[in-house]
Amino acid sequence: MKLFNRLELDLNNLTCHSGGAEGSDTYFDTIFSKYGVKTKAYSYKTKYHKSENKVEISEADYNEGVIEITKANTSLKRYGIHKFMNLLARNWPQVKYSQQVFAIGVIVNPGERGSKGYVSNAKYQVIDGGTGYAVQMAINNIKDVYVFDQSKKCWFKWSYITSTFIKCDPPKITSQDFAGIGTREINSDGIKAIEDLCSRTFNI
Repeated sequence: MKLFNRLELDLNNLTCHSGGAEGSDTYFDTIFSKYGVKTKAYSYKTKYHKSENKVEISEADYNEGVIEITKANTSLKRYGIHKFMNLLARNWPQVKYSQQVFAIGVIVNPGERGSKGYVSNAKYQVIDGGTGYAVQMAINNIKDVYVFDQSKKCWFKWSYITSTFIKCDPPKITSQDFAGIGTREINSDGIKAIEDLCSRTFNI
């Protein structure tokens, strides 16, 4: 992946790749749409997906997603993922079609408990909840990954040198295609993080 050699950004032609879920996904959609950003909210064979920007993924992308989720779980080391595969695998296009991934969530260290009370068995830091799968797929595919940790109230970037999330200056979007994803339990700090990301990107 080309992480550093980017073309000049066309602010009139940005696309946000997301999931259309309540919480972070919806805020990325509504906040960035005010500035003409298109959102693709990926879905897979479900009547519960209500986003106006719903995009039904292809069977090819779904099958790729199954493979990518399985790879991601070798790092996450979570149990019982197969019964949720329809939900998890549809997250793959969010990553596949993006160069940068921006996520709202909480970073969980090895051995720590996540929000559901489960101890992380992962060797490295991961993101709590379902967002962790998309973030791990992005890491596996060497994307630029930024996470706003709602518990620490600041941005972190995944370092491919140290294999950790490192606190960073608040980022801005530098790619035409980016993923805007995160927890359903977004709070006021997470919402402001999205608003400020938008402001920095458009130099408002």
